[in-house]
Amino acid sequence: MSTGTIARFDTTGGVRIYRIPIRTFPQLVTNIHVVIADDYVALIDTGSGLEESNQQLQAGLTALNEQWGESLAWADFKRIIITHSHIDHYGGLGFVSSHTNAPVAVHELDRRVLVNHQERLVLASRALSAFLWRAGVSEDSHTTLMSMYAWSKGMFRSIDISTVLHDGDLLDDMFRIYHTPGHCPGQVCLQMGDVLFSADHILWRTSPHISPESLTPWNGLDHYFQSLRKIAAVPNICLALAGHEQPIETLNERIAAIEQSHQHKLERILDICTEPHTIKDLSREMYAKLDGYNILLALTEVGAHIEYLDQRGELAIANLDEVAADQRIAPQYRRV
Repeated sequence: MSTGTIARFDTTGGVRIYRIPIRTFPQLVTNIHVVIADDYVALIDTGSGLEESNQQLQAGLTALNEQWGESLAWADFKRIIITHSHIDHYGGLGFVSSHTNAPVAVHELDRRVLVNHQERLVLASRALSAFLWRAGVSEDSHTTLMSMYAWSKGMFRSIDISTVLHDGDLLDDMFRIYHTPGHCPGQVCLQMGDVLFSADHILWRTSPHISPESLTPWNGLDHYFQSLRKIAAVPNICLALAGHEQPIETLNERIAAIEQSHQHKLERILDICTEPHTIKDLSREMYAKLDGYNILLALTEVGAHIEYLDQRGELAIANLDEVAADQRIAPQYRRV
């Protein structure tokens, strides 16, 4: 999907939805959605806050006026909704808030990221550092990965939040809120009639990234499986609009495919762990030829699956005496 290609969708109730794809990072396109129902206008997510992201968001709103015939100004927005606290979805809040006073809504478990951003960054960085040592990375790799993690986080400054979302809420008499943690602690899906805004919880092609709950509470594969099943039980969804990639017309089929993908990863890890492996070694076997930030994503993805299997007693630590003696020693996991 190229940036700049706006698409329109209509609910059975006559609400107009516009999807504006914008480049939030050099290799990442994020879908921003504008919802228009009579005089109610909502913006779902805001991009990363990088200059190109902000420019493309503004260009998208201009195109709604010039190409789609929507008489729309920043002052018309009644609500800003952040689906979850990953920076490609919330980083543009500063830019957006400089143009509109529309109240911002985010789930209670992601509120801290936005209102106490520096505090959360310090604590999350500390947790990631401990995880990387536990995964078995070298000192040089540890320094590099920590630097990669932190660089974009400094772009954002804490911002006030008007509305805190909870599971089951009906926001503005428009959006039913489903709390779907796993990918992110405060990830929410929004139902409007027969349309679901699935954010990053369910994507058209990609299996969303999962990191361990030991790294971030309410993340993790167990929460993610539960959240997938929660959405699978929601009736009468004809279309899901995701935070990346294409619309999803067969939602439950896609949910089943994502579950199957994770089950395959779990089975592969058990096969590899016939012999003891650290998380670092497992990630190299699972994901060959990675570079840059993808190395960090692979480590945390494998960490989430190791955590899931370990919690269920399917793995054991082969070098437990060494781990007990030195907290810098990486556990080597073997199949039970």
